[in-house]
Amino acid sequence: MTKLFRILSIASIAIFIFCYGMNILLTKQVNTINPQQSSIATRAFDTATTQLTMPSWYNPILNGHYIVRKDGTDYLLIKATDTQFITAQVSSMLNATILSPINFILLILTGLFLTWYFGKQLNIKRERQLIEQLNTQTKKVIESFNIQLPELEHATEVTRLSQAINALTHHVANYARETQTSICQDKLTLLIDRHAYIEHLERQLSDAELTDIHCALLFIDLDGFKQVNDSFGHSFGDEVLIQVAERLASVLRHHKLNDINPTSLLEQNLARLGGDEFSIFIKNIDSNSKSLNVAQHVLNEIERDFVLGNKLIKISASVGIAVYPESASTPHALLQMADVAMYRAKTDGRGIFKVYSPEMGNKMRRYHYLLEELRLAIACHNFHLSFQPIVHVEDCAIDYFEALVRWDHPVEGTISPVEFIPIAEESNLILELGDWIMLESCRQMAAWHNAGMRKVKISVNISGIQLKHRPIHEWVMKKLAKTGLPATSLMLEITESTLITASETIINELEKLRKEGVTIAIDDFGTGFSSLSTLADLPIDVIKIDRLFIAQANENPKYNEILNSISELGTKLGLKIVAEGVEEIAQFDLVKRMGISCVQGYLVSRPQSSVNVGSKVLQGNVNHIAATGTGVWNIET
Repeated sequence: MTKLFRILSIASIAIFIFCYGMNILLTKQVNTINPQQSSIATRAFDTATTQLTMPSWYNPILNGHYIVRKDGTDYLLIKATDTQFITAQVSSMLNATILSPINFILLILTGLFLTWYFGKQLNIKRERQLIEQLNTQTKKVIESFNIQLPELEHATEVTRLSQAINALTHHVANYARETQTSICQDKLTLLIDRHAYIEHLERQLSDAELTDIHCALLFIDLDGFKQVNDSFGHSFGDEVLIQVAERLASVLRHHKLNDINPTSLLEQNLARLGGDEFSIFIKNIDSNSKSLNVAQHVLNEIERDFVLGNKLIKISASVGIAVYPESASTPHALLQMADVAMYRAKTDGRGIFKVYSPEMGNKMRRYHYLLEELRLAIACHNFHLSFQPIVHVEDCAIDYFEALVRWDHPVEGTISPVEFIPIAEESNLILELGDWIMLESCRQMAAWHNAGMRKVKISVNISGIQLKHRPIHEWVMKKLAKTGLPATSLMLEITESTLITASETIINELEKLRKEGVTIAIDDFGTGFSSLSTLADLPIDVIKIDRLFIAQANENPKYNEILNSISELGTKLGLKIVAEGVEEIAQFDLVKRMGISCVQGYLVSRPQSSVNVGSKVLQGNVNHIAATGTGVWNIET
């Protein structure tokens, strides 16, 4: 109805304008016509006998003009004199007016206007149809996303479409943010992960190169976190990681180091790299002290107590610092150098920070070189065993041999176990190497056992990694069964620090081995800070006193007293005491006076090959070995 009214109104206005225009043009035509020269036929009427009339009201074209009606024909008054009315037929005047040049131009313009107008109306109609189609499509999309739109007052198709597009735009922006967040966010701590952090570092270091500024990267590793997981469970460990992330975020706010991603709204200068490793990026360090202050603040925050339920947990952190561009110029290299510095902080005592230096890089390269060489050596069995005798102090009778692994590198020669054993333990390669050591030790001892040394044992060092990853009872018994060595001929040496932190399961496994006849020795006793009262609860048969006490006993009375106390305690608990590191006659005499039963050290013998052991012990002593079940290793003074 509204549309029809609009069309009628427009048509009425157009007709009115047309008629009004024709009236003006007709008036101009009348005023300018010359009856003598005009091509329009005129007719004169006598004024006395002719009556002038006005046109009908509904004829606006002739409005304001006089009409003479004669013989059914209308004549338009052109000019009046005292005696005559000069007229012309209305139809002729209208034709002349319509066909006049100016009116023809006006008609063309009117036609063009009407064409433009109706074309515009057609476009508007098409646009309305398009808007209706878009509204239909957007409505389907809105419904598929389950988006609720509020009702609009005086809603039109355009306002509805605008509302739908705004809602979709907001939804897509949220979806993009949530997608990016889910891709690059660590689900536990809600920090960005390593991949997103590397990408951020690439952008930041590119900007730093262009603007010639210095940056710093902190590599943070928690100390003692593994013990939290082992003691309280992974749920407690996860809570610690969450709290660590919150504390590190507060460090960033305190030092105004924040850099929020505009899309994901995540902090980009703080990341969890994995496990208990975190990293902080500092852009534009204007002084060397800035990164050090941030690192110290991190250490202070981590050292504060962690409250988990009704438990208080204390841990610390080791922090490595690498500076761009001095330490490295790429994200991966910068992280690696900071990791190297962090590793140095751990080896230097933990709970501290270290700034990367080239000397650290040399040690790390050496570490990775030995790691790869160690993998190859294990695969090719490029190791051999040496055997160091432990003898009784009274008659130098052999109590047992300690099996010691040796590595003869094809290029570097002999590599010390002090260097490669820690690498094997950190990389878990000690599991494969330990399998070989145990099998070869048992095989060699089985040969000596069959040769008559039935009271001599073979001692094999067991690391904490092996205790954790191997079912120790089943593992040992399989090796004994494979080699035919009796359980009573095997001793396992476990360091004090490993034993005092061993789980109940491991302790039970060791106790089962003792029942099978395997001897358990606590190695390096005195360095693990265990209380003497814990010895009664540990499944051990032998105490091996660390060489530090032996070396200092003759010079320091306190060490002498400690040695004496350990000897008395061992006697009361029925434990055999072995003194390690005996290298001098004075030390030998000292431990003998204290009642320590066995000694080990270079004074007795350096580690020997199996061939040397056989030639020294077995050759010429067959009868003695057959009678006693052991051999004698005379001390060479």
